[in-house]
Amino acid sequence: MFLSALSPGSVSGQNRCDPAPVALVLSGGGAKGFAHIGVIETLERSGIRPALIVGTSMGAIVGGLYASGYPARVIDSLARALPLTSLFKSYEPSRRNAWGSLLPLVVWEQGERGFALQTAAVRETEINALINAAMLRGNLLARGDFDRLPIPYRAVATDLRNRQPVVLAGGDLAQAVRASAAIPLIFPPEVIDRRPLIDGGLSANIPVRVARQFPGMRVIVSDVTERPSDSLDVTAPIEVADQLLGFLFQQPRDSIGPAELWIRPPVDSFRSLDFSLTSMGKLIAIGQTAAEQALGTWPCRLTGVTPLSLSQGASEEPAPNPLPRRILARFGVNGNQDHDRDFIGKTLPIEEGQLVDPTQLRIALIGMADMEPYRAVWLGPGAQGDSIAFDVTLRHAPRRVAGLGLAYDNELGGRIWLGLLSRLESRAGFEVSGVVALGTFRRDAQVALRRNYGFGRHRTTPMVSLLIGSEDVRAFTSDGSELDELDTKEVIGFAGVEQAVGGRVTVRAGLDARWWRAPDRSTRRSAGGVLRVEWEDEAKRRPQLLGELVVSRAFRRLTLEISPRFGTGRTTVQPTVRIGWGEDLPLETAFPLGGNGGFPGLHLGERRGDREVFSSVQLSRRIRGPVAIRVLTALGRTASGESLLGSDGWLGGVRAGIGAETPIGLVAFDYGVATNGRGAAFVRVGRWF
Repeated sequence: MFLSALSPGSVSGQNRCDPAPVALVLSGGGAKGFAHIGVIETLERSGIRPALIVGTSMGAIVGGLYASGYPARVIDSLARALPLTSLFKSYEPSRRNAWGSLLPLVVWEQGERGFALQTAAVRETEINALINAAMLRGNLLARGDFDRLPIPYRAVATDLRNRQPVVLAGGDLAQAVRASAAIPLIFPPEVIDRRPLIDGGLSANIPVRVARQFPGMRVIVSDVTERPSDSLDVTAPIEVADQLLGFLFQQPRDSIGPAELWIRPPVDSFRSLDFSLTSMGKLIAIGQTAAEQALGTWPCRLTGVTPLSLSQGASEEPAPNPLPRRILARFGVNGNQDHDRDFIGKTLPIEEGQLVDPTQLRIALIGMADMEPYRAVWLGPGAQGDSIAFDVTLRHAPRRVAGLGLAYDNELGGRIWLGLLSRLESRAGFEVSGVVALGTFRRDAQVALRRNYGFGRHRTTPMVSLLIGSEDVRAFTSDGSELDELDTKEVIGFAGVEQAVGGRVTVRAGLDARWWRAPDRSTRRSAGGVLRVEWEDEAKRRPQLLGELVVSRAFRRLTLEISPRFGTGRTTVQPTVRIGWGEDLPLETAFPLGGNGGFPGLHLGERRGDREVFSSVQLSRRIRGPVAIRVLTALGRTASGESLLGSDGWLGGVRAGIGAETPIGLVAFDYGVATNGRGAAFVRVGRWF
């Protein structure tokens, strides 16, 4: 082990610039920690490679990657490729696959002490998956001992029970990094060796004392710690959170010797929770400049000592050489639950006695971002001769979950839904769900049984469901006068399979059997097939492409909608094109012009037909915080039994107003006019469903 060479007598005193190994200390600081990448890049260019890395929180993440053999330029590329902005939200409860497109306002999860309100401001499962994939190289090299890494490494966390620092020198590298970065109230603690561990910044945000535990080390510190601001906008939750984080993570500064170096990039103007690409690029550049300036005045650089002599056995640049393909000697799961071991064994490309393929394993770990049965899967690698062993640690998702959502529209009134989800303890992957939705015009209830095989881009889900619904369909005269609602009822049964394709695409196919009652109280029943394809955006919160085909003995219905979103800075453009076609449709499945969003100047639900062509472009420009000016232009037509692209019935419209994305969803106040001279207000609060 490298520590045996660092006895007190192995190097000269640190008051002189004699050759000595360097310990690189990386502080916490949230998103400001991107400046560490720039600092490391400058150190590399100067020929300085540390013999030890000690990191806290964001410093533990960057340090873990560097210790794993990735040079700064690769870490830079990895960081820019991660969807960090979409993972950190002011508040957005997570959606469950069993609830379809329904996004709850609040979620209750059954914990160890009963149901507790979900308070996470981040998408934890996805972050755990990304950390797992990012640290896989180091995990396979270390095999449970961080001294085996290309650069020996220590991560610093805090014991929640006594606020004492905990230095992690072995185990699962990804889990250690995750524990060190577990910001209180944002991430739950990570339990390692029965200790609940949280962000190391609470006890040692600049872990110089940890580096001091290794005699003879010369310390270089990269310090991006939070400095609480004198001015504060108390109406901005993110700014208040930043200020509180600054207070929590401050400790007295440790001293360093004259032959050591303290690099302090000027990052005070950045927010700790701003993970945007723009801020990231600026912070990396600031780190480079700060390191260059600090090295330019460092006495050890001015006395003629060559940079490479500061590290024992340093190479020109750590390079991510191909990983050795090791035999998996043993694979176990904590708790010894057969269904857990079976589930993980079928999901991860690992098998006892076979070679571990790092590329395929990394792909599978990234796919865990969409898993639901488990919050985290830590590989727990260990050495068994020249082979590797995995002692997998699972953190189960709550067995029972409840979600509540609501929305209001000035024409459709209020609508509320309650969803329940229960995972069967006896078998992993099985879940029973139910959703009840109540509104002014529609009431329905749905129950479903699902079985998840795998997750992420490999998730396959056989399912059966039953929906019972009642809808009072709005009816209008040709000039827009509202008539009495038309009462309809339906019962729909479905049996089929849902398949994830490539992470963002979901395909559902199966048999559809339904019974419905028309407004004249006549009833019909039919059976057929359903094919549905949905392609979600990168944040996996809204479909960019949706296609659905229903073919039965009684009717046929086809829907295709494309709705990408493009943004630059404060401006967002969202074009939408939708085509609907049907024959002999039940009234409640016909197409209203404009769909759930309506058409400018018309009532919601007006101009219903079995053919629809609709296109729109919405331009949003943020003016302050989340508040934006919105302008939508639209063109479309509906018809019954006519050609889809007939020459008559076309209508144009413009709608303008203000809106804001809030913790309860969209809040919009718009007014629209149509080319037929009609006008109508549009007021919506929440995500309509």
